[in-house]
Formats: sequence, structure tokens, C-alpha cells
Amino acid sequence: MASSYLLVMFLGAVTAVEVLRPRGVPLSKRQFYEENRPFTCLDGSGTIAFDRVNDDYCDCKDGSDEPGTAACPNGSFHCTNAGFRPGFIPSSRINDGICDCCDTTDEYNSGATCQNTCRELGRKEKESLQMLAEVAKEGFLLKQQLIHEAKRGLDEKQSKVTELQLSKRASEDAVEALRLVKEAAEKPEKEAKDRHLKAWEEQQAVIRAEKDNTKMAEAFLRLDVDADGLLENAGIMRNKKARPQARVNSLRAPAIPPETSRSPQPQTDVPAPVDPPTPEETTEPASDHDSEQYPDEEVPEEYEDEDPDDEDDEDQDEEDDKVGRPPPLSLLFSSFFFNPLPKVKPSGLYSQWLTRSVLMGLEKEISLDFGPSFEFAYLYGQCYDLTTSEYIYRLCPFNRVSQKPKFGGSETNLGSWGSWSGSEENVYSQKKYDHGTGCWQGPNRSTTVKLTCGKETVVMSVSEPSRCEYLMEFTTPAVCQEPPSLDANHDHTEL
Repeated sequence: MASSYLLVMFLGAVTAVEVLRPRGVPLSKRQFYEENRPFTCLDGSGTIAFDRVNDDYCDCKDGSDEPGTAACPNGSFHCTNAGFRPGFIPSSRINDGICDCCDTTDEYNSGATCQNTCRELGRKEKESLQMLAEVAKEGFLLKQQLIHEAKRGLDEKQSKVTELQLSKRASEDAVEALRLVKEAAEKPEKEAKDRHLKAWEEQQAVIRAEKDNTKMAEAFLRLDVDADGLLENAGIMRNKKARPQARVNSLRAPAIPPETSRSPQPQTDVPAPVDPPTPEETTEPASDHDSEQYPDEEVPEEYEDEDPDDEDDEDQDEEDDKVGRPPPLSLLFSSFFFNPLPKVKPSGLYSQWLTRSVLMGLEKEISLDFGPSFEFAYLYGQCYDLTTSEYIYRLCPFNRVSQKPKFGGSETNLGSWGSWSGSEENVYSQKKYDHGTGCWQGPNRSTTVKLTCGKETVVMSVSEPSRCEYLMEFTTPAVCQEPPSLDANHDHTEL
């Protein structure tokens, strides 16, 4: 704003008008210094005769009675600087032998040799301001193009988001329909499988029970030497081939089928075999010979000879085991595989994943704050580098700031995109990046990026004003403001 104001002052015919007033008094305070009237200190601390103004003696506490002398330590001197910018200097610099005002008015009584350079400084500043005005004008035109393209791109992206959302919902509906079809097709198969498994388990239970009954009957017949249907200790000991059974006084024989003899071959009515499930779904029962019949007592040496009938029992066990051995899976459930399900091709799954990814990216982009007119949207997804003698700095405006050694080494995160952090008047003039890589025994690194108007998008400079806090200057047409209208015939009155 200041540069625009100065530009208005310098462009056009400049006419300097010197307004008479006490030395060192700005034009804005001229009305307080009226000759022929007493002077009241500007802070209201007292009133003095006007001839005591600029008499080289400080009468007012605020130093307002001595605007043109060095009498008051807290006073200030106004440089008129006709042809250039007016300004203030401390009263202590008045008549100190050094020209501080370009119009030399601060050295009116020091004898210092000074030249009035205000006109030359004004000319140079005018040229500089004209260049800045051209940059601002071109930058503002570029900004209008950026805004136009951003709005068009935003409309396209919003349309694409709507399209992808519809596609996503359609895909989800299709997947849900396939799931329902799959469940409906699998339900009868599962029910049939469960029935088959239950029937097979019941059959195995019956087979194991009959097998155990037969073995118990055979063992009793071998021990019942007197065939009286009772087992006694004496009878058991007389049978050398029988295994001893501790603490048995009398046992009754188990129920034996009528057709079972002393050396029986089991003839049981077994249900018609049902095809068993696969080996992965069932566990074959352990053999009766895997555990000792009398685990709590030692077997005398004279009874260690095996009964020849045991081998027959083992052979019979092997035959029984064959009955329970499951057939191949292909034979077991071949009749249940019907109604083939529609399958989602890999390309379809990839298409769904791609749709979700693109949709998430577009939604994230649209949600970002690209300025009141989306003028900063063109910076999204872009990165800009600045190479110094030691480092390569990279600014990705809506992502992060990083630093990498120029001659090799790992990259350091100087902060991730946080928020706009400019003043209330222009919040979009500054950006803040937080939560960078932590400093050794210090805070996490952070970066402040100040944006200035320019025809190009460039990182101008990087500095570290304080430890682990970086400052980056960044030019972009997105911050250029519309130049003020210039009146070529504007007259300038010196302040």
C-alpha cells in the first residue's frame, strides 16, 4: 500500500509547495504552532509564549516546544525532503555534522557541507516504483488467468467427484449383490456338508462302541478259565497268558452276543457306511493299543509274552481303520458343487481400488483453502527449489518444506503444511509449516513462507532467523493486487 501511495505521488507532474511553519514541524501539526498565540505543549503539560518555541531550551515534557533543536532528548525533527519522501529523525541528530535529511535541513547551523539529493533520490525511487507497478500490473493479469483456470478446473473436478461417487456406489451395490448370490449358493452346500459330517460322526461312534464291546468280551473269555461267568484272582493267576489286573475280586462278564464264542470273530450289525469327511476336517481316533491297559502296575516277567491273538486284534484294527479312512475330497463333495458363482475379475478389483484412490485425492484437493478466488490452486502438487552454496531447499506449497545437502546426504523435513498465517488484513500473505524434523535437544523444525507479488513463481531466499525456525521468501502472481488508478496530472504537495 505504501509503495502504491508513493507511486501515485511520483507519477505525474510533481509540484513542490513549501508551507511556512516552524523548523522541524510536520504539516499535519502546523495548526498547533500559530504565531502571535501562546503555545500549549502537545501533551497538555503546560503553556508557554510562542517565542519560547525552538529557543534551544526544553519547556515541554514531550519535547514538542523544540521540534527544530536538540534541546529535548525525547524530541523528533521532521525532514521536509522536497522532491522525495518526508521523514523524521531523533532531535539528537540535529546539527551533529552529519546530513540525515536529503534536503540538509537538519544541519542548518553545524557548518557541515551537505548537498540536497532529494530530487535524485526521488527520480530513482520513481523508476523503481514504475518497475514495481509494471510487475504488479502483469502479475495481476496473470492472477486473473489463474483464477479463471482454477474455477474451470474446480468445476471439472467437482463433476469428476460426482461421477466417481456414483461409480463407487454402483460398484458397492454390485459387490453386495454378488455377496448375496454367493451366500445363497453356498447355503445348501453347507447344510448338506453339515448333515454328511454329522452322519459320519455318528457312524464312527457306533463302530468304536462295537469295537470296544468286542474287545472286552474277548478279554473276559480269555480270563474266565472256568467258564463260570465270573472272574476271580485265582483264576486270573492260573492263566499265564492273561495280564494281571490289580485289586479285582470278582467281575461279571459283559454282555456277549449269542453268536460270540471263546475265540470270537466279531459279527456286528453295523449301519451302512457313510462317506466320511476329508482328513483336514476330522481326526482319526487313536488305536486302543496306544495306551497300556494296566498303567499303574508293573507286568511280571512271566506275563510279558504277547498273546498270539493280539496280532489278530491288530490286523482287525487295521481293517477297522480302513473303514474310517476318508476318501479324496473330489469324491466326497463332488455332488455339492453346483450353481457356479459369478467372479469379479482382477481388473474389476483394480478398477474399484483406482476409483477410490482418485476420489480420495480429488476430495482432498477440493477441501483445501486455495484463497478467496482459488488463485493459489495452481500451486497444488507443485514444488519449487532454491540452491545455495550448501543446501537445496524445496518448497511444495501444500505439502512440505525440506532441506537437502547439496553434495549428498539425507533430506531434512523443515515443516509440513499447516495453515495460512498472514495478518488480519491479508491472511493469504504468509504460510506456516509445522512439525518438521526435531532439532538436537531442541524443538521440531518449522518454516514461515512470506508471499510477495511477482510475475514468476520462485523461491527467492531462505534464512534461519532463530534456531530451528526458517523464513522463506516466495514470489507468486497469486498475491498481486490490482494497481491503483494513476492521475497523470496529479499535483504533489510536500509534507
